[in-house]
Amino acid sequence: MQKLVTPYCSDFGKPNIVIKHFPDTESYVQIPNIKSFKNKKITIYHRLYPEPDKRIFELLLILSLVKKQTKNIELFTPYLPYAKQDKENKKGEAVSADILCKLLKSYGVKKLISYDCHFLPRAGSFKRSGLNIDNQSASKILYTYAEKYFGREKFLVISPDEGASYFTENAQGHTMKKKRKESQETGNHTEIYAHIDQVECDIDVKGKNLCILDDVISTGSTMMKTIEHLRKKGAKKIIVGATHGVFAGIDIKKRILKCGCSQIFITDSILSEHNKKIKTLKLPKQ
Repeated sequence: MQKLVTPYCSDFGKPNIVIKHFPDTESYVQIPNIKSFKNKKITIYHRLYPEPDKRIFELLLILSLVKKQTKNIELFTPYLPYAKQDKENKKGEAVSADILCKLLKSYGVKKLISYDCHFLPRAGSFKRSGLNIDNQSASKILYTYAEKYFGREKFLVISPDEGASYFTENAQGHTMKKKRKESQETGNHTEIYAHIDQVECDIDVKGKNLCILDDVISTGSTMMKTIEHLRKKGAKKIIVGATHGVFAGIDIKKRILKCGCSQIFITDSILSEHNKKIKTLKLPKQ
């Protein structure tokens, strides 16, 4: 297998794809020894976040070159954006998960390798819109860190919703339920958010240490509601772990900690200056 690595995935190998930007911010892509990949199995390493729209178009430029040389292309991207809109909740909504999968397949990707893809129920092999997906999970990495954090103290593992329930499998943990209000526009009418109305939990957590695990922390609303609920039920110490640290908003970390969380830890699936302030665990080399 041959590796093609973009500058955004330099932690997985030495970059051999050139990505630059013109003064007007348009992207430029070059693969200097593209001919050397003729008829070979290729794995492209490329992060699609932050700036997902820009990163996706850069990927399409890369694929337009690679698919002329080989039909055996795999894509490794630790975090898959546009995965939350995986069904049509309201008439006329675009299902971005299907659109992205179809786009990648049409540009020659035979298999997508990612971590804790939001629209998939567990780790394993899946197919969506014709695209083969190898969904790996960081749940064991996160759980192992929680074990080290608590040491000899016992703790319970909890997932904040049913979509992340497989995160509790390593520890025979518990799953909560959440209720959302309808997505609403923000004040500037260009963004939307899904307000978490309430969370429900029938678990006895009084006086117990808890580790809440989820696939992604975005606005933090799910985590904050979950922590507040568990605190009211008498939880002792709470830590929060997630595979993907998006933190889409201002001071999300501080707001989560103020709710009564002792620590936040994530993986390096998303690289950003903001995440350097949070305990970050490394994903395995592919």
